[in-house]
Amino acid sequence: MITSLMIKKVLLLGVFFLMFVLPFVLASNETQITKAYTCLEEKIDDCSSLSLKAQIFSMLAVGKCKSEIQDASKNDECWPKAECNVMATSQAILAFRGYSKAEEWLLSQNSTTTDLTWYLQIEPEGASACTISYSSSDYNIGIGEDKKINSGAGNCLTLESSGYWLEVDSSCYEKEITISCDENFITNLLFRKEGSSTIYVSDKTSSASAGSTITEKVNSFCFVNGGVCDYEGTLWAVLVLDSLDEETDSYLPYLITMAEDNPKVLPESFLYILTDYSDFKIDLLSKQTSNGYWHESGDKFYDTALALLALEKSSERTKAETWLLSSQDKEGCWNSGNVLDTAFILYSVWPKSLGGDGEIEADCEDMHYYCISSAACLDAGGAEKDYACSSFTDVCCDTPAVMKTCKEMSGEECDSDEKCIGIVQEASDALKCCLGSCEKKTVEVSDCEDNEGVCEAFECGEGYVENSNYDCEYSGDVCCIKQEKKKSGIFLWILIILIALVVLGIIFRNKLREFWLRLKSGKSKPKESPGPFSPRFPPSSSAPHRIMQRQILPPAHHYPASHIPARKPGKSSGEFDEVLKKLKDMSR
Repeated sequence: MITSLMIKKVLLLGVFFLMFVLPFVLASNETQITKAYTCLEEKIDDCSSLSLKAQIFSMLAVGKCKSEIQDASKNDECWPKAECNVMATSQAILAFRGYSKAEEWLLSQNSTTTDLTWYLQIEPEGASACTISYSSSDYNIGIGEDKKINSGAGNCLTLESSGYWLEVDSSCYEKEITISCDENFITNLLFRKEGSSTIYVSDKTSSASAGSTITEKVNSFCFVNGGVCDYEGTLWAVLVLDSLDEETDSYLPYLITMAEDNPKVLPESFLYILTDYSDFKIDLLSKQTSNGYWHESGDKFYDTALALLALEKSSERTKAETWLLSSQDKEGCWNSGNVLDTAFILYSVWPKSLGGDGEIEADCEDMHYYCISSAACLDAGGAEKDYACSSFTDVCCDTPAVMKTCKEMSGEECDSDEKCIGIVQEASDALKCCLGSCEKKTVEVSDCEDNEGVCEAFECGEGYVENSNYDCEYSGDVCCIKQEKKKSGIFLWILIILIALVVLGIIFRNKLREFWLRLKSGKSKPKESPGPFSPRFPPSSSAPHRIMQRQILPPAHHYPASHIPARKPGKSSGEFDEVLKKLKDMSR
């Protein structure tokens, strides 16, 4: 049973939390972050004592160690001067927000990958005769109604065992291959890691009418150290090139296919930034521990900073931030004062907007502009502004990004009885744009639908809440359960009225007791009373007034005549005696 005391306690606790605890928590977080920056500044008082990587991340976080980083370069081209490598050079370019000579050196370190197998897929509308041309030679092939190809096309293109694709020989990578068919047709490239059965489809799908041509070329690169592909170095190099608006698509096949062989470098974080594919986000979140951090490389502070580099506001990010704030040392740093980890955490999670000289810049969104990619700004017809964005992959644009249509993304919207085999993206004309193919659904239903939920792309609609306990058919979808209708607000109003009455009762408790006593004595309040709860007896030290307040006198007590207040004019002696008799009875 809910009592007024319980209601009062709940109300007071709620008010106390909103007025005192919540502001304290927010202020405490700000204080902890400020303390972390102070700790880092003190730790990097002498940059020369730090490693090159710690210097670079210190510059990213607080703009320090610039001259020391420059001195560590080899002719301002690459880092470190003793033995230049891709990752250190990439991170230095990131710290300087571009470095033309170093960019040239970095681009010179790319190489064609040899660990991938590539296929050419040609799909005409019906049976078709096609001509394939490369290296000044023409080859004729036939494609049946079943989409099978009848032969290879020279030394560069051999028929794959299933008969549906042409395998591209590694010696023919970067050669232009021209295709023409006598039916309308589409082409695309597929790839897989050697020894793996998983086939990946490239984003680009080209289409042409009968008699027209399409040109395909295999571009598959990585960045090398000592002539060997460096996976982690390639991740950082492509991330930096992407932030500088350089072409990076040709590196993605290598990064995607080799991700499963390099779990310790947390490739999902890089790939989600580079592609924005929800599958990589899901894979990244699956590696988050129940405490909120990531721990793949052996350094949970570095790994958590790397993961949060890719994640925007979400419950998972908040959980990680809470863990980080609870893991600071007494000075405010992380990992026992580790400069690299502390600088990376601050740069990734609570960054300041810094210019190349280390000075704080005006924030783009505070100036009412938009932080989007350079390509998106160009597509929107906007102009870049000289204000800072927290993400190094974005620029400040005076125009918001324009969402592409499903057709512009070479996708299609699947019917309600179809499912998408590929990637699902949001488009301006479709909530679920399928970048792949639509196939008829089977009779089976998802775990979410089996529990009276609906699967939605990206977020739940009005009246629904996300439930992570149930799975959807597509990994990028969320399970949405209909919210239960709120109960009638009558109880809430009753609760509010009761609370108000309790508060008033506490404030006027003394006067209410006096009023209750008058009711029990059978007398109503006199009209000439100066106030609504004026006592029946005038204020004095008389016993009857104390009885009304405390009611602790023994029942046999008799009052001396000197303590009985004088009678007011107009009242009869019998009436007054009757009141006294009732008061005495009440005290028993």
